[in-house]
This record gives sequence, C-alpha cells and structure tokens, in this order.
Amino acid sequence: MDTPRAATINSPCGGPLPDLEVPMISTIVSCLSCEHRKLDQRIIQLAFAASHAASNPDWRDDGNRLAELWDELEHSLWPHLQIEDELILSWGRTHEAIGADLMARLVAERKELRDLLASLPRLDASQGPESWPSSARTLLAIVQKLDVHIERYDSEVLPAILRALFNDHPAAAVPH
Repeated sequence: MDTPRAATINSPCGGPLPDLEVPMISTIVSCLSCEHRKLDQRIIQLAFAASHAASNPDWRDDGNRLAELWDELEHSLWPHLQIEDELILSWGRTHEAIGADLMARLVAERKELRDLLASLPRLDASQGPESWPSSARTLLAIVQKLDVHIERYDSEVLPAILRALFNDHPAAAVPH
C-alpha cells in the first residue's frame, strides 16, 4: 500500500517544486547565518580601526590597517550580498515569505548601503593622512549599516524564509 504524500506545491513555472528545494534553501539560510558571524567579526575589527583612524589622522599605521581590514571585508561582502539578493530575497518574494513592509525596509537599506559603498574612495595605504578621517567616517557609516543588516536578517528575514519553507513543505519539518 502506498503511503499518502503531502500535496505538491506548484512553482511559479506551474510545475511541482523540486524535492531538493527544502534542503537547498535551508542550507543557504544556514550558510548565510554562518557568514553573518564571520562578517560580524570583521565588522567589529573595522569599526575599531575606523574609529581610531577618524580620531587620529596622523597615525599612518591606522590607515594601513583600515585598508587591510576593508579589503578583507569587501572581498566577502559582495558575494554575500549577491546571494541574499538573488536567492533569498527572490525566493522570499516568490513564496511571499517576506511581508511588504519588511521588503520595503530591506530594499531601502540595501540602497543606502550601496550609496555609502559608492561614496567610499578606494582605500590606499599610500594616501596622505588628511584623507583618512573622511574615509574612516564613511567606513563607520557602512559598518553601522552592515550591523543593522545582519541583525535584521538574523532576527527577521532568515526566520521568515524558514517558516515559509516549512509551511510550504510540512513533511520536511518533521524527520521521518
């Protein structure tokens, strides 16, 4: 005798959702959460260096460290934001996992972050000390935006994605 299967949910393309969707989205959410922990550490280090550079423009070592820390963070930040945009937000919209108010806040925050990133000049340790305070203040604003971003994703967005995922696929929430 065949065991009854949960009703198949149709994708926007009209066909059933792939069996791998639940583990794939769940894994992406877990990976993003882990990435947030790594970004948090880099953000704290960058915030410390940027606040020091902003208040001590004559100390060249601060500029070197600031450029180093920003390069490390920037290297991992862009792929991370792209994954969030293309997979999580796209999936969240399609499956109505993220409410309109939260989505509007996320879009506005992302625009603010991109504007800040665009206003940041290329950090180069060979720049004169007079340029560090301005760059450091911009980096502090970026760090604050990223901190809010991580907090919102960890407390609202990623849990909403998981709730929608397991509401769409109730059999996946209970181990067999």
